[in-house]
Amino acid sequence: MTSFSSSLSGELLQCHICLEVLTDPVTTSCGHNFCNVCIEACWETGQLYRCPLCKEGFDSKPELKINVAFQKVVDRYKVHQQPKKLQHQTKTFPQILCDVCSENKLRAVKSCLQCVTSFCETHLTNHKTAPRLVRHKLIDPVDNLGDYICEKHDKPLEMFCRDDQTCLCLFCTETEHKTHNAVPIEEESGHKRIQLEKTQAEIKVMIQDRCNKIKEIKNLAKSNKSTNERNKANKVQLFTDLIHFIERCQSELLEVMEQKQTAAETQAEEMIKELEQEITELERRNTELEQLSHTEDHLHLLQEDMES
Repeated sequence: MTSFSSSLSGELLQCHICLEVLTDPVTTSCGHNFCNVCIEACWETGQLYRCPLCKEGFDSKPELKINVAFQKVVDRYKVHQQPKKLQHQTKTFPQILCDVCSENKLRAVKSCLQCVTSFCETHLTNHKTAPRLVRHKLIDPVDNLGDYICEKHDKPLEMFCRDDQTCLCLFCTETEHKTHNAVPIEEESGHKRIQLEKTQAEIKVMIQDRCNKIKEIKNLAKSNKSTNERNKANKVQLFTDLIHFIERCQSELLEVMEQKQTAAETQAEEMIKELEQEITELERRNTELEQLSHTEDHLHLLQEDMES
């Protein structure tokens, strides 16, 4: 698996112009792969449209599109195989092409502030050997080299004025900023970096503090919710018991009322029965008296009257 990955890196995943892992790979009709920006830059500077590798020429500028399938292979390789340092450099620094290369522009490895030029590894050789050039200030390749040059004196910005909070060249420190507190950019950058790290540390503390507060609020909310749930359950139980008590009292009251109603009805029935018996007896007596009042037997009338 390791040898296969190495083969992919060397033969399939490398741009033959910048010699780096392909970025936005495009494939020419002759079958070779290049970074989209590399081949476009190569064709912009050349008079003929031809493959930088096999030199096959084209009648007109080919319209190249990103090879989607090959892009997935490259992305997968970068994630699983490419060293972390190289990934970080790929993300941090844009792809800057050498300003000296004429046709097949290679990727720049350094930019010179004195020359205001970006160089590939090959064209950087003179800056490593020539006595006049080794003193030049080299930085990581950048696209906006003009921002690193003093607009007034056309010299590299190497100093920083702490009074005016601006970058200066050496000529600036000898003229209008002569009496100002000027230090090398590297020194001020180190100072600023310490301040940034201090600010970053303070921000981290603030973030942690707010995270702790969020945690406290969540715990308090959770505790309040638990307490509220218990209170709700207690109140529900209280009202449930109260409802049961009222229902029981209602049932007992209705039972007592029913018993009184039954007793009253029973008493009424007994009274009615007694009255009906009295009515029957009175009616019988009235009949007897009615009969006696019509008798012609005077003695019998007197005797019955005396007995009653």
